[in-house]
Amino acid sequence: MNWKSLLGAFCFLGALVLSGCGGQTSVQVEKAEIKSIPLTIEINSKAEALHMIPVVPAVSGKIISEIPPAGTKVKQGDLLFQIDSSLYEEQAAALRAQIAASGANSSTSSSSAVDDSMEASLLRQGIITRAEYEKIQARKGFHGVPQAGPGNTGLTESLAALERTIADCMVRAPAGGVVSQNYSGDTKTAAAGRPVLMIQQETPVIFSLALPTKLNEFIEKIKDKKQLTVSVFDSSRHWYGELKKQENDKDDKYTVYKVQADNLDGYIQFGNSYTVRLESRETISAVILPKTALIGENSVAVVTEDSLVDIKTVSVGYETEKEVYILDGLSEGEQVIIHPSDKIEMGMPVKTKIA
Repeated sequence: MNWKSLLGAFCFLGALVLSGCGGQTSVQVEKAEIKSIPLTIEINSKAEALHMIPVVPAVSGKIISEIPPAGTKVKQGDLLFQIDSSLYEEQAAALRAQIAASGANSSTSSSSAVDDSMEASLLRQGIITRAEYEKIQARKGFHGVPQAGPGNTGLTESLAALERTIADCMVRAPAGGVVSQNYSGDTKTAAAGRPVLMIQQETPVIFSLALPTKLNEFIEKIKDKKQLTVSVFDSSRHWYGELKKQENDKDDKYTVYKVQADNLDGYIQFGNSYTVRLESRETISAVILPKTALIGENSVAVVTEDSLVDIKTVSVGYETEKEVYILDGLSEGEQVIIHPSDKIEMGMPVKTKIA
């Protein structure tokens, strides 16, 4: 091959290189414009109970009744389950026999040594109190349970304690609400002092929100000025709520807030998702971009004056279905790529096209 052929080949290759390398990626951009806009934030959040009430039996034993499953609504005082009281009943019967045999309170022992009356049964089941029982006995001309003779008053005290234990075997709801947890296990055994059930009180309810920490000062300001409206809604109803800031758990980017709302009729269901809206006429500065501009959770790609890609971390205030509100991280006039592809990289040369 002569020198003319070599020269021609080099020229051809050079043309290929120039034509191939000159084809830069074309991207659509939108110029960042900082605007003052009224605050409107909508976030979906699941309803939770503010108050959780444990059901703690005072006695130990085998649970001999059905236990209400999670989701069951109960009222204060409802019977939740029954612990086997047969052992305590036997001990109480033995004590009554001892008291009767002691001859104590002879004037009444014959009529009350073994009390099989309706009110005694109600007392043992915990349906009435001892004070109510004694009132009924007084009206009937009796004077309570058999009393031990001199030197045996401990028998009467032991019997009273056993009757309280028998009553405690009927475990009732300490408060109204919804059963949320069952800790009895497969053995269905109760241990004194340990929770068997957990009850969620239906009102008030709370919703958790994670908001950018950069909004803290602004939110507290409009709360103090009573210019913040907090509401919760679904497709058919809405409720007004109160926003409360929680202790920051070492997260510099986000702060947890709780929205508390009344649920007097029990319409709001725990675990279901509802929309929480924060609104104010007070304005906040933000750059509004199409949601497609976001890379991951908090990054965007911009094009520098040298037509190179730069990836910037931004502070996202909140998002709507189609838009994202950037509170910090962008300067006025920066060119933001609104549809960044997976191939976009830091330092990549690109051609821009205004959207």
